[in-house]
Amino acid sequence: MTIKLRHLAPLVAAGAAALAVGLAPSAGAAPNPVDCLDKGGATMCQKNGHARIHATPPATSPQQAFGFNGIPMWVLG
Repeated sequence: MTIKLRHLAPLVAAGAAALAVGLAPSAGAAPNPVDCLDKGGATMCQKNGHARIHATPPATSPQQAFGFNGIPMWVLG
């Protein structure tokens, strides 16, 4: 039984690809610390390639549905 070149070439190519993947250096990740600053009502966090700002609105009293500072509109006229 003979092996033809057209059957052997894909096996050699697959073996070479597996060898290249196996010998490739792994990615060495450098530390990427997060720096956060508190700016009153907002917090700003930064790291290389990314920035995030988280702001919360101040607490307020609920809006009156009808009226002016608690006085019903029908009293005003």
